[in-house]
Amino acid sequence: MAALVRFDADVPCKQARVRPPVLPASVCIRYSTPRQRLVNNRTTTRIAIVSEQPGILYVVATPIGNLEDITIRALRILREVDLIAAEHVPVALTLLRHFEIDTPVLPYHDHGPDAQRLIQRIDNGESVALISDAGTPGVSDPGRNLVAAAVNADLKVIPIPGPAASIALWSVGGSDSPHVALHGFLPRKQGERRDAIHKIAERGQETLIFESPRRLLATLRDIADTMPDARLVVGRELTKLHEQIWRGTPSEALDAFPEPRGEFTILLIPRGSAQPRWTDAEIAGALADAASQGASRSQAARHVAQLSGRPRREVYALWPFDPQR
Repeated sequence: MAALVRFDADVPCKQARVRPPVLPASVCIRYSTPRQRLVNNRTTTRIAIVSEQPGILYVVATPIGNLEDITIRALRILREVDLIAAEHVPVALTLLRHFEIDTPVLPYHDHGPDAQRLIQRIDNGESVALISDAGTPGVSDPGRNLVAAAVNADLKVIPIPGPAASIALWSVGGSDSPHVALHGFLPRKQGERRDAIHKIAERGQETLIFESPRRLLATLRDIADTMPDARLVVGRELTKLHEQIWRGTPSEALDAFPEPRGEFTILLIPRGSAQPRWTDAEIAGALADAASQGASRSQAARHVAQLSGRPRREVYALWPFDPQR
């Protein structure tokens, strides 16, 4: 990690509050256009000390809503690293300005050349803090590709734990089970989403899922169709001003959130057995019935996929007639 040396710009160096450290011969100081900032009405300059040793990738959890939830350690790391890689720079700057942190920020996208560029910088001795918009990078957020690339390059990766919507909701879930699975976001397509919910029901294990307000009602309907007796704990806008923790069945949840707003975390607690999964023979029979009523292959597949919860592509492949029909 590059050491940070602050000097008062308006006083001689010998009167500076922090004196330059004594450096070994293998270390140099990089003076590439020193950045200046205003802290407590005094101009200061950041000087980076560059080491021949590789840097470190820090995976830093940030608040999911309430800024008071950030840890002292996270603030220290964000100040000390050479660079912050952020999911969205404007969101990151809001957080950093609040805590008067002026570390340079670059955007990071999981898909593209960003990971390799950052790995090169870390390998050259810079330390990087990876942050997402909220919560922990890589947990249903960008970051997994960068961490994997750092591990493959044999670079040091250090987690800086902190707020997590999943753990926060599970802690108040009220279940006596010591086990829970984190699923994250369900698939967007209905057939794939229903198939995922059915697999959760078959496992019978408490599961944490995330959902956006746009897809919440569709997800709740699919859960109600597949697991009507399940118990739900729904966390909306966790740690924020309008935080809500709701408990009930899937059908009750549909009435409780008619116009969803905010971000949702759901603890799904299965009860009883899931609705039976349709067999291939049952799918083929339903397709034949739909075809007898004049439906095309595409129309029949869409209809049967909605009824069965099986992915549409699987249903389409089970068409029992000549493909040209």
